[in-house]
Amino acid sequence: MGERSPANLVVSAANRDAVRLLTDWRAWPSGALALIGPPGAGKTHLALAWALETGARQIVPQATPDDAAAVFRESGGRLLIDNADGPRDEAALWRVLDLARNEQGALLLTGAAGPASWPTELPDLRSRLAALPVARLEEPDEALMEVVLRRVCREQFIHLSDDAVKYLAARLPRTYAAARTWAAALDRDLVKGAKPVTLAVARQSLKKAAARGVTGDG
Repeated sequence: MGERSPANLVVSAANRDAVRLLTDWRAWPSGALALIGPPGAGKTHLALAWALETGARQIVPQATPDDAAAVFRESGGRLLIDNADGPRDEAALWRVLDLARNEQGALLLTGAAGPASWPTELPDLRSRLAALPVARLEEPDEALMEVVLRRVCREQFIHLSDDAVKYLAARLPRTYAAARTWAAALDRDLVKGAKPVTLAVARQSLKKAAARGVTGDG
């Protein structure tokens, strides 16, 4: 998993509360928790770290009710469904939520927004989702922004010097979207095979990106 390995998880003010809630998984009301946050916030990263720590199994949102129930029991009631706010088998989601509540399980669901807003055609499932406790990942603070910048740049085979990372983390908008947008702009400007991005290069790139209006949150 490289940069997104659970071993590389960085805890900062932006995710500390969510990490605490996941650590206290035995106390989740009704045996379930929704982990939410903006794209790029590290929901999958944190969820996988939780799964590794607890021995939870992951199933796809489209798993059938019988398959989902079987994996739930095989894993001792510890289950992860990533991107549970997207296309899914609603009957399966209802089934494992019910199992988690009645059999003292631990079901972790991830999504972008709060589960009360997840689309569903089943009224009973809608009310169950609305009642879920939530662990929220916030936009990054400066310390986490440095980690995010390194990660998104490495994914595009760009190496940032330490000075460049600190400079950018202090000046870019503190959002995951801004980090991705700036890295994409840098990738377009860089000569392939260039040396690591120095502070001078970072300054120039940030000026260019600002002139183009591409350092914001969209």
